[in-house]
Amino acid sequence: MSIKYTLPIIFLVFTTLTATAQQSVYTFPFENSYRLPSMQALIKTDEISTTYQTVGNIYSTEIIGMGDETVAQTSTSFISDVQVLDAVRFLEFYLEDQLIAPGDGSGGLIELSIIYHHEHNRINLGSVIGIVTFGFATLLGVPYATTIIDLETEALFYDPEDYLRATHRGVGRGKKLQSLYSMSTRKAHQRALKKSLENLNTSIMNDPTLAKTQALAGLSPD
Repeated sequence: MSIKYTLPIIFLVFTTLTATAQQSVYTFPFENSYRLPSMQALIKTDEISTTYQTVGNIYSTEIIGMGDETVAQTSTSFISDVQVLDAVRFLEFYLEDQLIAPGDGSGGLIELSIIYHHEHNRINLGSVIGIVTFGFATLLGVPYATTIIDLETEALFYDPEDYLRATHRGVGRGKKLQSLYSMSTRKAHQRALKKSLENLNTSIMNDPTLAKTQALAGLSPD
C-alpha cells in the first residue's frame, strides 16, 4: 500500500478514536422530546447500597442528655464502591438531563433506586484455548471468561398528596470479555446501567397516567 493511501487511513483511525474518547460517559442512547413536570427527586442511596451489598457496619451509641436522659444514636458506614458511585451518578444525570423539567418541584415526588444487581462470569472459547495451550494463550491476553452484569432499576411516582401513582422498572445487561490484562468490569456495568435506564425510560414515557399529568402541566410534546 502506497504512502498516499496509508496516511489518510491512519488519520481517519486516530480521528475516530479521538471522537469516541471525547464522548461523555453519561450520554444515554435515547433523547426525550419532553420531560415530566417539575417534581422532587430522591435517589434511594441506602437501597442501592444494600442492592450492591456495600453496606458496612451499623454503629449504635448512647448519648446522655439533659436530666440524665439516654438518647440512642445509630449510624451506618458505607464501603466505597466504584459501581455504586457510577449507579448514583447515572441516576442523577438521567433525572436532570432527560426526565424532570426544571422548576419548584411542586409536581410530586419520584424515587429512583436499583433493586437488583448480579455479576457473574462464564467460560468461553478462550478458556478452552488456554487449557489446550497450557496457559500460554492466557498469558498472551486471550480472553478466558465473559463477565455478565444484570441490573433492574425502579422508579416510584407520588403525587403532591403523597399518593403512589405509578411504579416502573427497567432491566439491563452488560457484558465484557475478561483477560489477564483487562479485568475491570466497570464498562460492562455502565452498559447495563444505560440499557436499564433506556428500558425504564420507555416504560415511563408510555405511561398514560403520567402522560395525562404532562398534558395538564402543559408539557406535552409538540
